[in-house]
Amino acid sequence: MINPIGPLAWVWLIIIGGLMITPGGIYCIVCGPIISRVIGVISILIGIAGFAVSLRQKSVNS
Repeated sequence: MINPIGPLAWVWLIIIGGLMITPGGIYCIVCGPIISRVIGVISILIGIAGFAVSLRQKSVNS
């Protein structure tokens, strides 16, 4: 049976990162808009890397 929780968590991280870099989206009120966008880009990169690793692990385990 396939467990979808791992990939969905990585996709959620990518979505939140996308919202952080979108003008008018969410941002950290303490950090300000510039640092929020940087954190958003980092979030997207970590999400993509984690999603790719989780898919690679599933293909190796199959």
